[in-house]
Amino acid sequence: MKSKLPIQYLNYGFALLFLAFIAWFKWQHHELWKDEWQAWFVAKDKSIGDMLSFLYYEGHPALWYVYLKVFSIFANGSNDLLLLNVAHLLTVAGGLYLLFIRLRLPLLVKVMVALSYFLLFEYGIVNRGYYLVIVFVFWAAYLLSKKEYNAQMLAVVLFLLCQTEVYGVLMAIALGFYLLHQQYTSGQKLLSKPIWGLILGLGVFVISVFPREWGHIGRTSPQTWTWSQKLLVAIQGNLTNTYMPGATLDTFTYGSTALGLILAVLILVAMYYIFRKDKALLLTMAMFLLAVIAFSALIFTGGIRQWGMGFVFFVAMLAVRGWVWDKDKVVAGIVAVFCVFNMVYAFKAVREDYRIPFTNAKAAGLFIKAKVPEKVPVVALNKFDATPVIGYSGRKFYELPDGVPFSFFRWVDKIYVPTEPELQLFGKFKGVGGIILLSSSPIDAGRFPSAVLWQKFDALNYKNESYFIYTLSVQ
Repeated sequence: MKSKLPIQYLNYGFALLFLAFIAWFKWQHHELWKDEWQAWFVAKDKSIGDMLSFLYYEGHPALWYVYLKVFSIFANGSNDLLLLNVAHLLTVAGGLYLLFIRLRLPLLVKVMVALSYFLLFEYGIVNRGYYLVIVFVFWAAYLLSKKEYNAQMLAVVLFLLCQTEVYGVLMAIALGFYLLHQQYTSGQKLLSKPIWGLILGLGVFVISVFPREWGHIGRTSPQTWTWSQKLLVAIQGNLTNTYMPGATLDTFTYGSTALGLILAVLILVAMYYIFRKDKALLLTMAMFLLAVIAFSALIFTGGIRQWGMGFVFFVAMLAVRGWVWDKDKVVAGIVAVFCVFNMVYAFKAVREDYRIPFTNAKAAGLFIKAKVPEKVPVVALNKFDATPVIGYSGRKFYELPDGVPFSFFRWVDKIYVPTEPELQLFGKFKGVGGIILLSSSPIDAGRFPSAVLWQKFDALNYKNESYFIYTLSVQ
């Protein structure tokens, strides 16, 4: 017992250290982008029923939104950023606790995983729901790594995993296959409590998420790629970009390359070597990889944010497998290579987020908050770009032709650019002497001859997103 105490203390210490760093960086340096604000406003500004119906357009399961809904109860109009950061940090704390305290992995591996691009930056610093996937897949891995586990608890975990993200659903299906294999080979009944939890989770996922319209999915995929090119992109993205990010150029932007595909094949060989001694885990990992590649090739291409879920699942499967660092040096070397690539990529991402703002939305939002009286309406000419500015300004903007306030958008909406007479009419209706126009690009002087540029926010930023604020007198 005495020999294990220092290691346990180190595990807790590292978990707290990583959580503290992520919290500090969030508050001091990270600027939230529109999809970070989007989920918060959907949860905050819609009733539970309307929110769940709205998920058809978001394409995400309900758990992150339901979770945020609880925190939105305490919103008072000025603490949105605080509540969103706290809500996300609690999921990060849960994931780090499971990684450092519960998973059967060497401490050095845990530290490298925590330093990976995905757990540190993409899912840790950026406020999205992906850490809920990490929490539940790590929880499932912890339960499955035990000789005797609570079947009812695993059923709940698999159900909730299906309500996190689409990739969480694919993880749950792969874990269900692992369970069925284990139960079949041991002569147990196949329809156990965990399998029923999985089935129920899949049912709720399909009912709540399966989109009525797929146009927004098509728009996010490169239209010029043929099916064979999409397949190669899916293979390289879900392998090379996931386990060796930075080894090639970004696959979504530049497509597949010979080097990227060669590395993908080598990664598959490495996967086989790692799990070759456990047929069930080998087949489970193979099934998951086939599922995510098929999903990327046929439905949603995705990008490194989505592909990184594969790295998370790989870590979970390593924990189920269990191993000792110095007794399996080849496996240790492979895992180290994957982690080193991730760590270097994480360092670059954190450095970039520290060096320049993510967008100019925060600067524009704070300017509006300080300079524009509440009674003066702000009209967004492109509502898709306005959500993060709304978040930092602490007020809703207006859209035309409806003339109603908004805080979030629907992916299937079309952009309506009003005319100057329409804006004048809206200003008269609101009973003000002038209105503010927000645009993500310089506006057409011929269309809006009376609009006067007040301030522009076009400094260097990561997403190359600028904002222009105009005044328009109401005559």
